[in-house]
Amino acid sequence: MRSALDFGVLLVTMAGLGGFPPQVQSAGPREHFVYQMRPVCFFTPLNGTQLEIHFLLTYTWGRQDYVRFDSRVGEYRAIMPLGEPDARYWNSQKATLESERHNVDRFCRHNYEVDGSFARTRSVEPQVTIIPTDYDPSSLNTLLVCSVTGFYPSEIEIKWLRNGKEEGESKVATTDLMRNGDWTYQIHVMLETHLECGDLYACQVEHSSLNGTVITVQWDPQSDSARNKMWTGVMGVMLGLVFFLPGLVLFLKNKKGRGIPQPAGLIS
Repeated sequence: MRSALDFGVLLVTMAGLGGFPPQVQSAGPREHFVYQMRPVCFFTPLNGTQLEIHFLLTYTWGRQDYVRFDSRVGEYRAIMPLGEPDARYWNSQKATLESERHNVDRFCRHNYEVDGSFARTRSVEPQVTIIPTDYDPSSLNTLLVCSVTGFYPSEIEIKWLRNGKEEGESKVATTDLMRNGDWTYQIHVMLETHLECGDLYACQVEHSSLNGTVITVQWDPQSDSARNKMWTGVMGVMLGLVFFLPGLVLFLKNKKGRGIPQPAGLIS
């Protein structure tokens, strides 16, 4: 299983190592821009004792990646024309190039030894819920959303089942994996379907925190419809009581104020 650790603290420290590209320097203070460099370490277990470490340093200008250093390549490569001058210049600086090549051990391996044990042992089970929604009143289809939240690590497998069979990819859409900011993730998988009588839907989730088991949450359109009808009946009874009770109270008060009629044979 490949994992990535993005060390944001070192991002601030390392950002001062690279200069702005020539296009940025000439832009002037009136232009709004985002200039960022992001170091990321990837760790891939090869067997029980060996670990492949991959260092990737990416430069971003105006929200677009334009040049990067990849430890598997060993030099800078331009992602778009804007990055070609920087790639040529940095590759010509032997000291800069050697420094980046050593970041596999100096930066990635060092931080893996410090934080890796926490990341490897941390495990949080996902929470799974199904939310139906009539997103398009003009359509006969219904959108079912399987929300999977609060899980760690990020690797997860989610399937939509209809009557026990997996639904095709053409009916399913998935959001991007989102970070919650507390070392947990969330993701939402949507199924567009036409509800038919007797169908039973389920969202099935597989995750390493479940130790080989799966979470299966079912949704039955019939039970939901029956529940709606039941609540409609309950609300009808309650509304009836609201109008009936005042009349009943008034009737009892009037009855208490009158004498109770006696049978004719008992009058002396």
